[in-house]
Amino acid sequence: MFSLKSSTLSLVLAVLGGSALVAAASTPDFPPLSPLVRADLERRDPKDYQLFHNEERSGNLSTRAVIPGGITRCNTHACFSFTFDDGPYNYHQKIADEIASIGTRATFFVNGNNYQCIYDDAAVKALKYSYNAGHQICSHTWSHPDIETISRAQLRKEVQLVEDALYKILGVVPSCIRPPYGSASDATIKFLNDLGYNVILWNADTKDADGAAVNYSLNQYRALKAPKHVIILNHETVPSTSKQTIPQALQIVQNNGYEPKNMGTVAQTVGFSPYKVITKPGKRDSTWTCAGKPQPGA
Repeated sequence: MFSLKSSTLSLVLAVLGGSALVAAASTPDFPPLSPLVRADLERRDPKDYQLFHNEERSGNLSTRAVIPGGITRCNTHACFSFTFDDGPYNYHQKIADEIASIGTRATFFVNGNNYQCIYDDAAVKALKYSYNAGHQICSHTWSHPDIETISRAQLRKEVQLVEDALYKILGVVPSCIRPPYGSASDATIKFLNDLGYNVILWNADTKDADGAAVNYSLNQYRALKAPKHVIILNHETVPSTSKQTIPQALQIVQNNGYEPKNMGTVAQTVGFSPYKVITKPGKRDSTWTCAGKPQPGA
């Protein structure tokens, strides 16, 4: 009797197990995402979007979708990554064009509501322009707070609001973030890693946001010589950065041995998937607003 029941149960489990396996195989394995993004993707046909996971990384890039710890330098040969914080702002497109003029791409760490609202027409236009040109868009939190001074719940919200915005505007969810002011303890970095983020810091700083003169910023570039691995911090909100520093810096770094083929976005020079999700962008509606969300520095 036991043998019969066991055999019958085995048959049932085999049938149910087969169904379960089919269901599991057809259920997307989502990375950590905001509730809004997750809910929207669950309503879509999986053919309409791409998810990026560890097992999809291969070749000369990292096999880890999220690299633990804070990342201060790039990894590839004689690599150099130009990075810009605090946008999108008035000079975003000019910087994108300057960097692209030598055949490389930049990484922009953007806020939701800092110098301007990310949903403003000008900000949306700028983001679409740089993204479509191949530049990388990362998170810099929603309102640019010192994240060591806010709760984990507040930090999660800061991260998820940017995810929501970039998902709506560009159809992407970034896999990289830079803490405002570079302020993040090991525990905070681990928290961000667990949310699916590579935490990008820097090992060279133009000090443009601190009011440094253009020549001071250029001297920081002059001191960088290949094959030193460089992630350099700039701010797209500083007028002189786009108008004076970057045009000259591009020539300086090439004179110092850096070749455009070895320059690139942080995803390219560090080695990770730039986005957790890629799909079609959304259409503007009443949710494209900064009203009711944290204000700058909150």
